[in-house]
Amino acid sequence: MEYGDASDCDLLVVLTDAARQNPAIANDAYARVWAALEPLDLELPKATGTFSSPTSEQHLCDKRNVGAPDEDLRVLAKRLLLLLETQPVYNDDEYEKLITGVVNSYAEGYVDRKPTKEWVFLLNDLIRYFRSLCVNYQWDFRTEHMKWPLRNTKLRHSRLAMYGGLLLLLGQCSLETTDKVAWLRRRLRMTPLERIAWTYTSNGEDVAKLLGFYETFLSEISKSEVRTALNKAEPNSYEKRYEIPSYKALKDNSDGFVAELLRFTLARGGTWSSRFFEYLIY
Repeated sequence: MEYGDASDCDLLVVLTDAARQNPAIANDAYARVWAALEPLDLELPKATGTFSSPTSEQHLCDKRNVGAPDEDLRVLAKRLLLLLETQPVYNDDEYEKLITGVVNSYAEGYVDRKPTKEWVFLLNDLIRYFRSLCVNYQWDFRTEHMKWPLRNTKLRHSRLAMYGGLLLLLGQCSLETTDKVAWLRRRLRMTPLERIAWTYTSNGEDVAKLLGFYETFLSEISKSEVRTALNKAEPNSYEKRYEIPSYKALKDNSDGFVAELLRFTLARGGTWSSRFFEYLIY
């Protein structure tokens, strides 16, 4: 997991089901976690955002809600982010139990019974989450117009790497026909970039070009002058976006990053299951 001087803290507080269902206990536990972290001077999450409230295994894996059309997008985000890019900072055993519960909620009655099938439920929810994220960024563009250059830059680099890391694992998992659940569980401790690099290597490809684009992103976004330039867009700046040097350079870099990920994915046609590509596109 990468970290820079300007990084914020995306922290999921996970409680027992009983504790989460008691507002007083849940709010107190959440507050005490952040109080313990206060010496680190970390930025608090947005009051209405994904990380602004605690969760629990039942909250994330309730069969009545997973995939439901009216499921709270913040619950969807918590569940998918657990699989996409989390690492435990406390109680490793409970973390493993939680991850297993989330994976099983997508596998039950399908790939756990017939491992020649694909992770269709998980793939669809992954796509749903990422596209909802893209739509949310579009909403933010209209309502918080001044912040769009930085958010768009992150979307096309770190958010895409997060999404691509799990997507490529699911593609590679299409080759597994014995135990897809165990196969995926063994690889979820890898970070998004580790997942991408592992999948490249597993297919005899060099990941250096892709990592070069990402290194450029991390290097530039860590510079205070670049973040300042990307955070002070003027009204109607979208029409003149390529006149913002920092934005143009990082947009060009992201084009290369996206193109390389797309090339690698499409090049797996004929290797990965045709069903995987069918579900991915249609």
